[in-house]
Amino acid sequence: MRSYAMAVVGGNRVQIEASDPLFLHPSDQPGQSLIADIFNGDDFENWRRSVTVALSAKQKLSLVDGSYKKPEASSPLLPYWQRCNDMVISWLLNSLYKNVRDSVLFHSTASEIWTELNERYGQTNKARLFQAQKAVSCISQGDQDIANFFNQARKAWDEVTAVGSTPRCTCSKCECEVNKKLENYDQEKRIIQFLMGLNESYTAVRENILMMNPFPSLSQIYSILVQEERKRQVNSKGEFQTEGSSLAAANNSRSFPAKKAEGRKTSLFCDHCK
Repeated sequence: MRSYAMAVVGGNRVQIEASDPLFLHPSDQPGQSLIADIFNGDDFENWRRSVTVALSAKQKLSLVDGSYKKPEASSPLLPYWQRCNDMVISWLLNSLYKNVRDSVLFHSTASEIWTELNERYGQTNKARLFQAQKAVSCISQGDQDIANFFNQARKAWDEVTAVGSTPRCTCSKCECEVNKKLENYDQEKRIIQFLMGLNESYTAVRENILMMNPFPSLSQIYSILVQEERKRQVNSKGEFQTEGSSLAAANNSRSFPAKKAEGRKTSLFCDHCK
């Protein structure tokens, strides 16, 4: 069953399908916030990515990227567009800290706010690229488990991609599959960086992975390392229990001779001299 909004505007019957960007669900409210983390001026790339996903899920991304133009004044869709525009503006403002929100508060369209934020905070700068590349080159497991180490590495890789992504062919005439080759190269580079950051205790596992043919993907390598980590945890618990049992047995064996000696001593009693 399809959902739609129906109204009569200026004598014209207007029907807004649920798939239309101008459709608003009854649960959509101006007081909502698109994401949990409010933008305060730092880490704009992550904030923009989260907001983009949220707007795409609500089918409102075209209102911020400018692809859905404002209808003409005589169009019956203008009131619907204005209502959706105001709703998206409210969502964006609710996702900003006060100092940032006040600087874009009086823009009349959501696309103007989006453009302003991108121009102000979204420019790729060499300093940030330097920091991201440095974080990637210094990733190390340390005292982290495999899961936390992988998440740290993934975050560093995503940061580099956000501020300095690898160029891609856009001519649509390429027959050598250069984009696929570049993706494979980036994947292999990440795998090598991840394996290099492992602790020395994983040297044998790392060597086995490097000798695999075909070479596993990053997800498969993560699975292999997690299984190895769990196996070591089980073995360490077993060794601890064995050592505890051996210690208890040793204590019991030392207590037996004392009891036996005590028994012999009480049985040796002279009736003549007392």
